[in-house]
Amino acid sequence: MNPDLSLCVTSADSIRMCQSAAVLNPSQKADLSQQFTGFFKGILSTEHWPARWYCGEWTDFHGWLYIISDLLIWAAYFLIPIFLMRVALTRRDFPFPHAIWLFVAFIVLCGLTHFIDAIIFWVPVYRLSALVRFLTAGVSLSTVFFLFKIFPNILLIRSVDDLKKEIEERNLVEEKLAASEYLLTAAGEVGRLAGWEYDLATKEFNWTKTAGQIFETTNCGIRTEEDLLSFFNEQDQMTIKLALLNSSENSPVWDHEFLMRTSNSIKWVRFSGDALSDKNGEVTKIRGIIMDIDRYKTSELNLIKSIDQMAQQNNQLKNFTHILSHNLRNHSSNMALLTSFVDESALDATNLEIFQKVRNVSRHLNNTLDDLSQIIKIRENKLESEELNMYAVTNKVLSVLDESIKDSGSEVHLNYDLETVIFPQVYLESILMNLISNGLKYKKDNEPAHITLKFYLNGDGIKELKYIDGGKGINMDLHADKVFGLYKTFHKHKDAHGVGLFLIKNQIESQGGKIQVYSKENQGTTFKITFNEFA
Repeated sequence: MNPDLSLCVTSADSIRMCQSAAVLNPSQKADLSQQFTGFFKGILSTEHWPARWYCGEWTDFHGWLYIISDLLIWAAYFLIPIFLMRVALTRRDFPFPHAIWLFVAFIVLCGLTHFIDAIIFWVPVYRLSALVRFLTAGVSLSTVFFLFKIFPNILLIRSVDDLKKEIEERNLVEEKLAASEYLLTAAGEVGRLAGWEYDLATKEFNWTKTAGQIFETTNCGIRTEEDLLSFFNEQDQMTIKLALLNSSENSPVWDHEFLMRTSNSIKWVRFSGDALSDKNGEVTKIRGIIMDIDRYKTSELNLIKSIDQMAQQNNQLKNFTHILSHNLRNHSSNMALLTSFVDESALDATNLEIFQKVRNVSRHLNNTLDDLSQIIKIRENKLESEELNMYAVTNKVLSVLDESIKDSGSEVHLNYDLETVIFPQVYLESILMNLISNGLKYKKDNEPAHITLKFYLNGDGIKELKYIDGGKGINMDLHADKVFGLYKTFHKHKDAHGVGLFLIKNQIESQGGKIQVYSKENQGTTFKITFNEFA
Protein backbone atom coordinates (compact mmCIF):
# COMPACT_ATOMS: atom_id res chain seq x y z
CA MET A 1 0.00 0.00 0.00
CA ASN A 2 1.37 3.50 -1.00
CA PRO A 3 1.52 6.42 1.43
CA ASP A 4 -0.83 9.39 1.08
CA LEU A 5 0.77 11.69 -1.52
CA SER A 6 -1.67 14.53 -0.79
CA LEU A 7 0.31 15.65 2.24
CA CYS A 8 2.07 18.98 1.97
CA VAL A 9 5.49 17.39 2.40
CA THR A 10 6.93 15.37 -0.49
CA SER A 11 8.98 12.25 -0.04
CA ALA A 12 12.14 14.06 -0.99
CA ASP A 13 11.30 16.93 1.42
CA SER A 14 10.61 14.41 4.18
CA ILE A 15 13.94 12.75 3.62
CA ARG A 16 15.59 16.10 3.62
CA MET A 17 13.82 17.13 6.87
CA CYS A 18 14.82 13.89 8.59
CA GLN A 19 18.41 14.44 7.49
CA SER A 20 18.58 18.09 8.57
CA ALA A 21 18.90 17.32 12.26
CA ALA A 22 22.51 18.46 12.25
CA VAL A 23 21.48 22.01 11.20
CA LEU A 24 19.57 23.99 13.92
CA ASN A 25 16.62 26.18 12.86
CA PRO A 26 15.83 29.49 14.67
CA SER A 27 13.24 27.91 17.02
CA GLN A 28 15.79 25.43 18.24
CA LYS A 29 18.19 28.27 19.11
CA ALA A 30 15.62 30.10 21.34
CA ASP A 31 15.92 30.14 25.16
CA LEU A 32 13.94 27.76 27.45
CA SER A 33 10.98 30.07 28.12
CA GLN A 34 10.50 30.73 24.41
CA GLN A 35 10.74 27.00 23.75
CA PHE A 36 8.08 26.35 26.44
CA THR A 37 5.73 29.01 25.03
CA GLY A 38 6.30 27.89 21.45
CA PHE A 39 5.66 24.27 22.46
CA PHE A 40 2.16 24.89 23.77
CA LYS A 41 1.26 27.43 21.05
CA GLY A 42 2.03 24.87 18.38
CA ILE A 43 0.80 21.85 20.31
CA LEU A 44 -1.04 20.55 17.24
CA SER A 45 1.37 21.97 14.63
CA THR A 46 2.78 19.58 12.03
CA GLU A 47 4.86 22.19 10.23
CA HIS A 48 8.35 21.07 11.21
CA TRP A 49 7.90 17.29 11.15
CA PRO A 50 7.17 14.86 8.42
CA ALA A 51 4.56 12.12 8.74
CA ARG A 52 6.17 8.93 10.00
CA TRP A 53 5.59 7.23 6.64
CA TYR A 54 8.12 9.62 5.14
CA CYS A 55 10.77 9.47 7.79
CA GLY A 56 12.76 6.31 7.32
CA GLU A 57 12.30 3.40 4.98
CA TRP A 58 8.91 1.97 5.90
CA THR A 59 7.51 -0.91 3.94
CA ASP A 60 3.77 -1.41 3.76
CA PHE A 61 3.99 -4.52 5.91
CA HIS A 62 6.21 -2.91 8.53
CA GLY A 63 4.17 0.29 8.71
CA TRP A 64 0.75 -1.30 8.92
CA LEU A 65 1.96 -3.91 11.44
CA TYR A 66 3.06 -1.00 13.65
CA ILE A 67 -0.18 0.96 13.10
CA ILE A 68 -2.59 -1.99 13.64
CA SER A 69 -0.73 -3.13 16.76
CA ASP A 70 -0.95 0.38 18.26
CA LEU A 71 -4.66 0.64 17.43
CA LEU A 72 -5.42 -2.78 18.95
CA ILE A 73 -3.48 -1.86 22.11
CA TRP A 74 -5.37 1.44 22.26
CA ALA A 75 -8.71 -0.39 21.86
CA ALA A 76 -7.86 -2.79 24.68
CA TYR A 77 -6.65 0.08 26.87
CA PHE A 78 -9.91 1.87 26.12
CA LEU A 79 -12.17 -1.08 27.06
CA ILE A 80 -10.36 -2.10 30.27
CA PRO A 81 -11.13 1.23 32.06
CA ILE A 82 -14.82 0.81 31.15
CA PHE A 83 -14.94 -2.41 33.15
CA LEU A 84 -12.97 -0.85 36.01
CA MET A 85 -15.30 2.18 36.13
CA ARG A 86 -18.30 -0.11 36.12
CA VAL A 87 -16.88 -2.01 39.09
CA ALA A 88 -16.13 1.23 40.97
CA LEU A 89 -19.60 2.64 40.35
CA THR A 90 -21.50 -0.61 41.00
CA ARG A 91 -19.55 -1.94 44.00
CA ARG A 92 -19.37 1.00 46.38
CA ASP A 93 -17.92 -1.32 49.02
CA PHE A 94 -14.94 -2.28 46.83
CA PRO A 95 -11.69 -1.65 48.74
CA PHE A 96 -9.32 1.13 47.63
CA PRO A 97 -11.61 2.94 45.12
CA HIS A 98 -8.96 5.64 44.55
CA ALA A 99 -6.60 3.00 43.21
CA ILE A 100 -9.22 1.98 40.63
CA TRP A 101 -9.60 5.53 39.35
CA LEU A 102 -5.79 5.95 39.17
CA PHE A 103 -5.59 2.74 37.14
CA VAL A 104 -8.38 4.05 34.88
CA ALA A 105 -6.46 7.28 34.21
CA PHE A 106 -3.16 5.40 33.78
CA ILE A 107 -4.60 2.87 31.31
CA VAL A 108 -6.50 5.53 29.31
CA LEU A 109 -3.35 7.64 28.93
CA CYS A 110 -1.25 4.60 27.98
CA GLY A 111 -3.80 3.72 25.33
CA LEU A 112 -3.83 7.34 24.11
CA THR A 113 -0.05 7.27 23.55
CA HIS A 114 -0.49 4.21 21.30
CA PHE A 115 -3.38 5.87 19.45
CA ILE A 116 -1.28 9.02 18.79
CA ASP A 117 1.63 6.82 17.65
CA ALA A 118 -0.67 5.35 15.01
CA ILE A 119 -1.97 8.86 13.97
CA ILE A 120 1.61 10.21 13.59
CA PHE A 121 2.03 8.02 10.50
CA TRP A 122 -0.20 10.60 8.75
CA VAL A 123 -0.42 13.59 11.17
CA PRO A 124 2.96 14.26 12.90
CA VAL A 125 1.63 15.74 16.18
CA TYR A 126 4.86 15.03 18.05
CA ARG A 127 4.30 17.87 20.53
CA LEU A 128 0.87 16.43 21.55
CA SER A 129 2.48 13.00 21.80
CA ALA A 130 5.16 14.36 24.13
CA LEU A 131 2.54 16.06 26.35
CA VAL A 132 0.42 12.90 26.58
CA ARG A 133 3.50 10.85 27.46
CA PHE A 134 4.38 13.36 30.18
CA LEU A 135 0.87 13.10 31.63
CA THR A 136 1.13 9.31 31.43
CA ALA A 137 4.41 9.41 33.31
CA GLY A 138 2.91 11.64 36.04
CA VAL A 139 -0.14 9.43 36.50
CA SER A 140 2.06 6.31 36.43
CA LEU A 141 4.29 7.64 39.21
CA SER A 142 1.24 8.72 41.23
CA THR A 143 -0.21 5.23 40.86
CA VAL A 144 3.06 3.64 41.97
CA PHE A 145 3.23 5.94 45.00
CA PHE A 146 -0.38 5.22 45.97
CA LEU A 147 0.16 1.46 45.57
CA PHE A 148 3.25 1.74 47.78
CA LYS A 149 1.14 3.38 50.49
CA ILE A 150 -1.71 0.85 50.39
CA PHE A 151 0.46 -2.22 49.77
CA PRO A 152 0.40 -3.39 53.46
CA ASN A 153 -3.39 -3.10 53.45
CA ILE A 154 -3.59 -5.02 50.17
CA LEU A 155 -1.72 -7.88 51.81
CA LEU A 156 -4.38 -7.95 54.53
CA ILE A 157 -7.15 -8.63 52.00
CA ARG A 158 -8.31 -12.20 52.41
CA SER A 159 -7.89 -14.59 49.54
CA VAL A 160 -10.70 -16.43 47.81
CA ASP A 161 -9.76 -19.57 49.75
CA ASP A 162 -9.97 -17.61 53.01
CA LEU A 163 -13.38 -16.30 52.04
CA LYS A 164 -14.57 -19.78 51.06
CA LYS A 165 -13.33 -21.12 54.39
CA GLU A 166 -15.08 -18.30 56.25
CA ILE A 167 -18.29 -18.96 54.32
CA GLU A 168 -18.10 -22.65 55.22
CA GLU A 169 -17.50 -21.77 58.88
CA ARG A 170 -20.40 -19.31 58.84
CA ASN A 171 -22.65 -21.92 57.23
CA LEU A 172 -21.65 -24.37 59.97
CA VAL A 173 -22.32 -21.77 62.66
CA GLU A 174 -25.67 -20.91 61.07
CA GLU A 175 -26.60 -24.60 61.04
CA LYS A 176 -25.68 -24.90 64.71
CA LEU A 177 -27.59 -21.71 65.50
CA ALA A 178 -30.60 -23.04 63.64
CA ALA A 179 -30.39 -26.31 65.58
CA SER A 180 -29.97 -24.41 68.86
CA GLU A 181 -32.88 -22.14 68.00
CA TYR A 182 -35.03 -25.17 67.25
CA LEU A 183 -34.07 -26.84 70.53
CA LEU A 184 -34.62 -23.59 72.41
CA THR A 185 -38.02 -23.11 70.81
CA ALA A 186 -38.96 -26.72 71.49
CA ALA A 187 -37.77 -26.43 75.09
CA GLY A 188 -39.74 -23.22 75.48
CA GLU A 189 -42.89 -24.88 74.18
CA VAL A 190 -42.46 -27.95 76.37
CA GLY A 191 -41.50 -25.91 79.45
CA ARG A 192 -44.01 -23.16 78.67
CA LEU A 193 -41.21 -20.61 78.79
CA ALA A 194 -41.03 -17.38 76.77
CA GLY A 195 -38.60 -14.49 76.55
CA TRP A 196 -39.40 -10.79 76.44
CA GLU A 197 -37.66 -7.46 75.88
CA TYR A 198 -38.84 -3.98 76.83
CA ASP A 199 -37.34 -1.01 74.94
CA LEU A 200 -37.15 2.03 77.21
CA ALA A 201 -36.94 4.38 74.22
CA THR A 202 -40.06 3.15 72.42
CA LYS A 203 -41.86 1.86 75.55
CA GLU A 204 -42.77 -1.32 73.69
CA PHE A 205 -42.46 -5.05 74.41
CA ASN A 206 -41.16 -7.74 72.10
CA TRP A 207 -42.00 -11.39 72.87
CA THR A 208 -40.86 -14.80 71.69
CA LYS A 209 -43.37 -17.06 69.99
CA THR A 210 -44.18 -19.12 73.10
CA ALA A 211 -45.56 -16.02 74.84
CA GLY A 212 -48.67 -16.25 72.70
CA GLN A 213 -49.41 -19.69 74.17
CA ILE A 214 -48.94 -18.43 77.73
CA PHE A 215 -51.10 -15.30 77.32
CA GLU A 216 -53.48 -17.20 74.99
CA THR A 217 -53.28 -14.35 72.50
CA THR A 218 -51.04 -13.10 69.69
CA ASN A 219 -47.67 -11.55 70.56
CA CYS A 220 -48.65 -8.41 68.67
CA GLY A 221 -51.49 -7.88 71.11
CA ILE A 222 -49.08 -7.15 73.98
CA ARG A 223 -47.00 -4.15 72.97
CA THR A 224 -47.31 -1.58 75.73
CA GLU A 225 -47.11 -1.72 79.51
CA GLU A 226 -50.88 -1.24 79.74
CA ASP A 227 -51.43 -4.28 77.49
CA LEU A 228 -49.33 -6.40 79.84
CA LEU A 229 -50.86 -5.11 83.08
CA SER A 230 -54.38 -5.94 81.90
CA PHE A 231 -53.65 -9.63 82.61
CA PHE A 232 -52.95 -9.08 86.33
CA ASN A 233 -54.81 -7.87 89.40
CA GLU A 234 -54.28 -4.41 90.86
CA GLN A 235 -51.75 -5.44 93.51
CA ASP A 236 -49.61 -7.39 91.03
CA GLN A 237 -49.83 -4.52 88.53
CA MET A 238 -48.16 -2.24 91.07
CA THR A 239 -45.42 -4.85 91.66
CA ILE A 240 -44.73 -5.10 87.92
CA LYS A 241 -44.67 -1.32 87.49
CA LEU A 242 -42.15 -0.96 90.32
CA ALA A 243 -40.03 -3.80 88.92
CA LEU A 244 -39.86 -2.17 85.47
CA LEU A 245 -39.17 1.23 87.01
CA ASN A 246 -36.37 -0.08 89.23
CA SER A 247 -34.85 -2.05 86.34
CA SER A 248 -34.57 1.14 84.32
CA GLU A 249 -32.29 2.41 87.09
CA ASN A 250 -30.04 -0.66 86.80
CA SER A 251 -31.37 -2.41 89.92
CA PRO A 252 -30.71 -6.11 90.65
CA VAL A 253 -32.57 -8.92 88.89
CA TRP A 254 -36.20 -9.32 89.96
CA ASP A 255 -38.21 -12.53 89.99
CA HIS A 256 -41.88 -12.78 90.99
CA GLU A 257 -44.76 -15.23 90.86
CA PHE A 258 -48.17 -13.86 89.83
CA LEU A 259 -51.66 -15.17 89.28
CA MET A 260 -52.56 -14.20 85.70
CA ARG A 261 -56.03 -14.05 84.18
CA THR A 262 -56.33 -14.80 80.44
CA SER A 263 -59.43 -14.88 78.30
CA ASN A 264 -59.89 -18.60 78.98
CA SER A 265 -58.22 -19.40 82.30
CA ILE A 266 -56.49 -18.29 85.47
CA LYS A 267 -52.93 -19.51 85.85
CA TRP A 268 -49.74 -18.97 87.82
CA VAL A 269 -46.76 -17.47 85.99
CA ARG A 270 -43.18 -16.69 86.94
CA PHE A 271 -42.13 -13.25 85.70
CA SER A 272 -38.49 -12.08 85.92
CA GLY A 273 -36.33 -9.41 84.34
CA ASP A 274 -32.92 -7.76 84.27
CA ALA A 275 -31.59 -4.45 82.95
CA LEU A 276 -29.45 -4.25 79.79
CA SER A 277 -26.95 -1.39 79.63
CA ASP A 278 -25.08 0.14 76.69
CA LYS A 279 -21.34 0.81 76.55
CA ASN A 280 -21.86 4.04 78.53
CA GLY A 281 -23.54 2.17 81.38
CA GLU A 282 -26.99 3.57 80.62
CA VAL A 283 -29.95 1.18 80.75
CA THR A 284 -31.56 0.93 77.32
CA LYS A 285 -33.59 -2.26 77.53
CA ILE A 286 -35.02 -4.73 80.05
CA ARG A 287 -34.95 -8.42 79.25
CA GLY A 288 -36.44 -11.40 81.03
CA ILE A 289 -38.58 -14.50 80.91
CA ILE A 290 -42.17 -15.42 81.64
CA MET A 291 -42.99 -19.03 82.48
CA ASP A 292 -46.26 -20.87 82.90
CA ILE A 293 -45.83 -22.56 86.31
CA ASP A 294 -49.48 -23.22 86.99
CA ARG A 295 -49.10 -27.00 87.13
CA TYR A 296 -46.13 -26.84 89.51
CA LYS A 297 -47.54 -24.02 91.62
CA THR A 298 -50.87 -25.78 92.00
CA SER A 299 -49.07 -28.97 93.01
CA GLU A 300 -46.94 -27.00 95.46
CA LEU A 301 -49.97 -25.35 97.04
CA ASN A 302 -51.76 -28.70 97.25
CA LEU A 303 -48.66 -30.25 98.80
CA ILE A 304 -48.39 -27.46 101.37
CA LYS A 305 -52.05 -27.88 102.16
CA SER A 306 -51.59 -31.65 102.54
CA ILE A 307 -48.53 -31.15 104.74
CA ASP A 308 -50.46 -28.74 106.93
CA GLN A 309 -53.31 -31.22 107.19
CA MET A 310 -50.89 -34.05 107.96
CA ALA A 311 -49.15 -31.95 110.58
CA GLN A 312 -52.50 -31.10 112.15
CA GLN A 313 -53.57 -34.74 112.08
CA ASN A 314 -50.18 -35.81 113.45
CA ASN A 315 -50.53 -33.36 116.34
CA GLN A 316 -54.04 -34.63 117.01
CA LEU A 317 -52.78 -38.23 116.88
CA LYS A 318 -49.86 -37.35 119.13
CA ASN A 319 -52.19 -35.77 121.67
CA PHE A 320 -54.47 -38.76 121.42
CA THR A 321 -51.59 -41.20 122.05
CA HIS A 322 -50.46 -39.19 125.05
CA ILE A 323 -53.99 -39.11 126.49
CA LEU A 324 -54.52 -42.78 125.72
CA SER A 325 -51.16 -43.75 127.19
CA HIS A 326 -51.79 -41.64 130.28
CA ASN A 327 -55.28 -43.00 130.86
CA LEU A 328 -54.27 -46.61 130.23
CA ARG A 329 -51.25 -46.25 132.48
CA ASN A 330 -53.49 -44.89 135.26
CA HIS A 331 -55.84 -47.87 134.92
CA SER A 332 -53.00 -50.40 134.69
CA SER A 333 -51.24 -48.84 137.65
CA ASN A 334 -54.46 -48.92 139.66
CA MET A 335 -54.99 -52.53 138.68
CA ALA A 336 -51.43 -53.47 139.74
CA LEU A 337 -51.93 -51.56 142.98
CA LEU A 338 -55.18 -53.34 143.71
CA THR A 339 -53.62 -56.75 143.10
CA SER A 340 -50.98 -55.94 145.69
CA PHE A 341 -53.74 -55.50 148.33
CA VAL A 342 -55.18 -58.99 147.83
CA ASP A 343 -54.33 -61.64 150.43
CA GLU A 344 -53.71 -64.71 148.30
CA SER A 345 -53.81 -67.01 151.39
CA ALA A 346 -57.49 -66.11 151.92
CA LEU A 347 -58.47 -67.27 148.40
CA ASP A 348 -59.61 -70.71 147.53
CA ALA A 349 -57.88 -72.63 144.77
CA THR A 350 -60.23 -71.52 141.99
CA ASN A 351 -60.14 -67.81 142.89
CA LEU A 352 -56.35 -67.97 143.45
CA GLU A 353 -55.82 -69.25 139.91
CA ILE A 354 -58.04 -66.52 138.47
CA PHE A 355 -56.31 -63.86 140.54
CA GLN A 356 -52.85 -64.97 139.42
CA LYS A 357 -53.95 -64.73 135.78
CA VAL A 358 -55.31 -61.22 136.39
CA ARG A 359 -52.01 -60.22 137.98
CA ASN A 360 -50.04 -61.60 135.01
CA VAL A 361 -52.27 -59.69 132.58
CA SER A 362 -51.72 -56.55 134.64
CA ARG A 363 -47.94 -57.04 134.59
CA HIS A 364 -47.89 -57.65 130.82
CA LEU A 365 -50.09 -54.61 130.28
CA ASN A 366 -47.64 -52.44 132.23
CA ASN A 367 -44.72 -53.86 130.22
CA THR A 368 -46.54 -53.16 126.94
CA LEU A 369 -47.27 -49.61 128.00
CA ASP A 370 -43.58 -49.14 128.90
CA ASP A 371 -42.57 -50.41 125.43
CA LEU A 372 -45.07 -48.13 123.70
CA SER A 373 -43.93 -45.17 125.75
CA GLN A 374 -40.32 -45.79 124.75
CA ILE A 375 -41.27 -46.09 121.07
CA ILE A 376 -43.23 -42.82 121.18
CA LYS A 377 -40.27 -41.05 122.76
CA ILE A 378 -37.93 -42.30 120.02
CA ARG A 379 -40.25 -41.10 117.25
CA GLU A 380 -41.02 -37.76 118.83
CA ASN A 381 -37.56 -36.84 120.07
CA LYS A 382 -34.40 -36.80 118.00
CA LEU A 383 -31.41 -37.08 120.29
CA GLU A 384 -28.31 -34.98 119.64
CA SER A 385 -25.45 -36.96 118.11
CA GLU A 386 -21.96 -36.90 119.56
CA GLU A 387 -18.60 -38.31 118.60
CA LEU A 388 -18.29 -41.75 120.20
CA ASN A 389 -15.43 -44.18 120.53
CA MET A 390 -16.71 -47.50 119.16
CA TYR A 391 -14.34 -49.59 121.30
CA ALA A 392 -15.37 -47.80 124.48
CA VAL A 393 -19.12 -48.13 123.84
CA THR A 394 -18.82 -51.79 122.75
CA ASN A 395 -16.69 -52.75 125.75
CA LYS A 396 -19.23 -51.08 128.05
CA VAL A 397 -22.01 -53.22 126.58
CA LEU A 398 -19.88 -56.37 126.72
CA SER A 399 -19.14 -55.75 130.41
CA VAL A 400 -22.89 -55.75 131.12
CA LEU A 401 -23.32 -59.02 129.20
CA ASP A 402 -20.11 -60.56 130.53
CA GLU A 403 -21.80 -63.19 132.73
CA SER A 404 -24.12 -64.36 129.95
CA ILE A 405 -21.20 -64.59 127.50
CA LYS A 406 -19.07 -66.62 129.94
CA ASP A 407 -21.89 -68.90 131.05
CA SER A 408 -22.69 -69.86 127.46
CA GLY A 409 -19.02 -70.14 126.43
CA SER A 410 -19.69 -67.68 123.63
CA GLU A 411 -17.21 -65.34 121.91
CA VAL A 412 -17.55 -61.80 120.56
CA HIS A 413 -14.86 -60.68 118.08
CA LEU A 414 -14.31 -57.02 117.24
CA ASN A 415 -12.94 -56.10 113.82
CA TYR A 416 -13.01 -52.32 113.75
CA ASP A 417 -11.18 -50.40 110.98
CA LEU A 418 -12.40 -47.10 112.43
CA GLU A 419 -12.57 -45.83 115.98
CA THR A 420 -15.24 -43.11 116.08
CA VAL A 421 -18.78 -42.49 114.91
CA ILE A 422 -21.17 -39.55 115.32
CA PHE A 423 -24.33 -40.98 116.91
CA PRO A 424 -26.38 -40.69 120.16
CA GLN A 425 -24.68 -42.80 122.84
CA VAL A 426 -27.93 -44.09 124.36
CA TYR A 427 -29.07 -45.39 120.97
CA LEU A 428 -25.72 -46.99 120.11
CA GLU A 429 -25.59 -48.80 123.46
CA SER A 430 -29.18 -49.98 122.97
CA ILE A 431 -28.44 -51.23 119.43
CA LEU A 432 -25.35 -53.18 120.48
CA MET A 433 -27.10 -54.53 123.59
CA ASN A 434 -30.09 -55.81 121.61
CA LEU A 435 -28.00 -57.33 118.79
CA ILE A 436 -25.51 -59.13 121.04
CA SER A 437 -28.16 -60.31 123.53
CA ASN A 438 -30.24 -61.63 120.61
CA GLY A 439 -27.15 -63.46 119.35
CA LEU A 440 -26.72 -65.10 122.76
CA LYS A 441 -30.46 -65.77 123.09
CA TYR A 442 -30.92 -67.39 119.66
CA LYS A 443 -27.67 -69.36 119.38
CA LYS A 444 -27.87 -72.94 118.19
CA ASP A 445 -28.87 -75.40 120.86
CA ASN A 446 -25.96 -76.84 122.84
CA GLU A 447 -23.47 -74.65 120.93
CA PRO A 448 -21.73 -71.45 122.01
CA ALA A 449 -22.44 -68.28 120.06
CA HIS A 450 -19.75 -66.85 117.76
CA ILE A 451 -20.47 -63.19 117.14
CA THR A 452 -18.39 -60.83 114.97
CA LEU A 453 -18.73 -57.03 114.85
CA LYS A 454 -17.16 -55.13 111.96
CA PHE A 455 -16.92 -51.35 111.66
CA TYR A 456 -15.61 -49.90 108.35
CA LEU A 457 -16.11 -47.49 105.45
CA ASN A 458 -18.21 -48.84 102.58
CA GLY A 459 -17.57 -48.19 98.88
CA ASP A 460 -19.31 -44.80 99.10
CA GLY A 461 -17.13 -43.67 102.00
CA ILE A 462 -19.96 -44.06 104.54
CA LYS A 463 -19.47 -45.73 107.94
CA GLU A 464 -21.17 -49.09 108.43
CA LEU A 465 -21.48 -51.51 111.35
CA LYS A 466 -21.94 -55.17 110.49
CA TYR A 467 -23.16 -57.77 113.00
CA ILE A 468 -22.61 -61.46 112.12
CA ASP A 469 -23.56 -64.55 114.11
CA GLY A 470 -23.85 -68.27 113.41
CA GLY A 471 -27.08 -68.82 115.29
CA LYS A 472 -30.48 -70.23 114.40
CA GLY A 473 -31.18 -67.60 111.77
CA ILE A 474 -34.52 -66.56 110.32
CA ASN A 475 -36.53 -68.02 107.46
CA MET A 476 -36.61 -64.90 105.26
CA ASP A 477 -38.97 -66.50 102.77
CA LEU A 478 -41.62 -66.53 105.49
CA HIS A 479 -40.68 -63.60 107.70
CA ALA A 480 -38.80 -61.06 105.54
CA ASP A 481 -41.50 -58.40 106.02
CA LYS A 482 -41.88 -59.09 109.74
CA VAL A 483 -38.29 -58.98 111.00
CA PHE A 484 -38.56 -55.45 112.40
CA GLY A 485 -42.22 -55.67 113.36
CA LEU A 486 -43.41 -54.96 116.88
CA TYR A 487 -43.90 -58.08 119.02
CA LYS A 488 -42.75 -60.33 116.17
CA THR A 489 -40.78 -63.42 117.30
CA PHE A 490 -39.41 -66.24 115.16
CA HIS A 491 -38.16 -68.73 117.76
CA LYS A 492 -39.57 -69.97 121.04
CA HIS A 493 -37.74 -68.47 123.98
CA LYS A 494 -38.90 -67.50 127.44
CA ASP A 495 -37.38 -64.00 127.13
CA ALA A 496 -38.57 -63.33 123.54
CA HIS A 497 -40.77 -60.20 123.40
CA GLY A 498 -40.38 -59.01 119.76
CA VAL A 499 -39.49 -55.45 120.78
CA GLY A 500 -35.70 -55.24 120.42
CA LEU A 501 -35.39 -55.20 116.62
CA PHE A 502 -38.35 -52.84 116.37
CA LEU A 503 -36.58 -50.39 118.71
CA ILE A 504 -33.27 -50.76 116.83
CA LYS A 505 -34.89 -49.87 113.50
CA ASN A 506 -36.64 -46.84 114.95
CA GLN A 507 -33.49 -45.60 116.69
CA ILE A 508 -31.38 -45.90 113.51
CA GLU A 509 -33.97 -44.33 111.18
CA SER A 510 -34.60 -41.47 113.61
CA GLN A 511 -30.98 -40.41 112.91
CA GLY A 512 -31.29 -40.78 109.13
CA GLY A 513 -29.57 -44.18 108.93
CA LYS A 514 -30.82 -47.55 107.74
CA ILE A 515 -30.58 -51.22 108.75
CA GLN A 516 -30.63 -54.32 106.54
CA VAL A 517 -30.86 -58.00 107.47
CA TYR A 518 -29.52 -61.11 105.71
CA SER A 519 -30.34 -64.49 107.22
CA LYS A 520 -30.91 -68.16 106.51
CA GLU A 521 -32.43 -70.67 108.85
CA ASN A 522 -29.75 -72.55 110.86
CA GLN A 523 -27.00 -70.56 109.10
CA GLY A 524 -26.93 -67.41 111.17
CA THR A 525 -27.94 -63.80 110.72
CA THR A 526 -26.18 -60.64 109.49
CA PHE A 527 -27.34 -57.09 110.24
CA LYS A 528 -25.78 -54.16 108.33
CA ILE A 529 -26.26 -50.71 109.84
CA THR A 530 -25.46 -47.66 107.70
CA PHE A 531 -24.87 -44.49 109.69
CA ASN A 532 -25.80 -41.00 108.56
CA GLU A 533 -23.41 -38.66 110.34
CA PHE A 534 -24.74 -35.59 108.51
CA ALA A 535 -28.40 -35.98 109.43
